[in-house]
Amino acid sequence: MPKLPKSVHVVVIGGGIIGCSLACHLTLCGWADGVLLEGGQLTSGTARHAAGLRRNRDG
Repeated sequence: MPKLPKSVHVVVIGGGIIGCSLACHLTLCGWADGVLLEGGQLTSGTARHAAGLRRNRDG
């Protein structure tokens, strides 16, 4: 595991599509002193199975 900085302004927890997008947009806005923490491989999670993100189809 890479050595983490002692101090940052932004910590993004989760390297799914939302976490990666958030980290990218923060960097584009000038927030370069942040870290993204992910326990596994980036964008390999199960966010698409989350109930709040379920897509419904009408009949």
